[in-house]
Amino acid sequence: MKSKIFENGLAILGALIIIVGVSAAANTALAGNMGTLEMHRSAQK
Repeated sequence: MKSKIFENGLAILGALIIIVGVSAAANTALAGNMGTLEMHRSAQK
């Protein structure tokens, strides 16, 4: 029984790490796109 609880805990921890990593990557990608958009707008003026 303790083994199952331990395995479930590891699975939850792994899922949380993946969620945090994906969120950080998405925020970085969005920030990069925002900067590109601003440079594009200023180049057109």
